[in-house]
Amino acid sequence: MIATTKKLLDEILEAMAGFQKVGLVGCDGCAKVCMTGGADEVAAMAQELKKQGKDIVFEATPERTCNVVKAHPVLEPLKDKMQDTDAILVLGCGGAVQVARQLTEQYGLFKPVKSGLDSVGHMDMVVAGQVALEQCQECGECILNDTAAICPVTKCAKSLLNGPCGGSEEGKCEADPSRDCAWVLIYNRMKALGEVEKLKKFVAPKDYRKAAKPRTLYIKEGRLA
Repeated sequence: MIATTKKLLDEILEAMAGFQKVGLVGCDGCAKVCMTGGADEVAAMAQELKKQGKDIVFEATPERTCNVVKAHPVLEPLKDKMQDTDAILVLGCGGAVQVARQLTEQYGLFKPVKSGLDSVGHMDMVVAGQVALEQCQECGECILNDTAAICPVTKCAKSLLNGPCGGSEEGKCEADPSRDCAWVLIYNRMKALGEVEKLKKFVAPKDYRKAAKPRTLYIKEGRLA
């Protein structure tokens, strides 16, 4: 199971600042078990955002949002509603956020995709039921809101937090030329979203105590130890 905890509401509202029309995507799998992103939590988040003056365009809770096979049949019929959103907030693990982002791109949409949770447990990402990909390292301090829903901690060979190392060539990784440079991917997506200026924000070193294993998640208390 992929363990997740809720981000503070203030952090979520900061990520959603400037976006009026919001689509909500949860997960009826691991996030439901953790009581962070099932149908009930998505409905509660919708009510909270409405209190803040947001318009909720749609709510969806695929069985496994981090699995393309499970997420696509639920999200694909919502393409028109997605088109009408300013941003999509995902209550799921880091893999779920990135699958939602990948599917919006597959549908020809470039919408900001934001995370409402922090991932704190192990995961394997299955794409189309055939390939297992590592999309998230469950660092416990998710920065996807600042990197256009692409994880540099996982996708960058050096896990750099403030841009590329300078060794990449033609968009490929210095450590492994067969891989795309994570920061080139992040830059290109942020450019498409008109958010390149946000790359100037300095990202402080992560609090690696949140990633120290083994960890215990107290679900009812929403507390990580």
